[in-house]
Amino acid sequence: MEIKVKFFASFRDKAGVPVARFCAGDVGELFKDVLCEYEGLQGEILDESESRFPLKKGVTVMVNGRNIRFLDGFSTKLNDGDSVAIFPPVGGG
Repeated sequence: MEIKVKFFASFRDKAGVPVARFCAGDVGELFKDVLCEYEGLQGEILDESESRFPLKKGVTVMVNGRNIRFLDGFSTKLNDGDSVAIFPPVGGG
């Protein structure tokens, strides 16, 4: 099963690639693999002090255009061909 992961803005810079491909059954498993593969993203996406929903404030993760906050979070199941987009916090005014 192949999942396409798209990195945006500063996450793209830290990963060093705009798109990567992984095999994972759910979002939690995918993040373990992504953070092992791209060490520059460690400490940027997950809030280690938060156990229920460990995304850092402002980080957005979309599965096929739907925010995982409105799905099953890190338990959201992934299927072959799914696309996961990871966006850093947006600031400005």
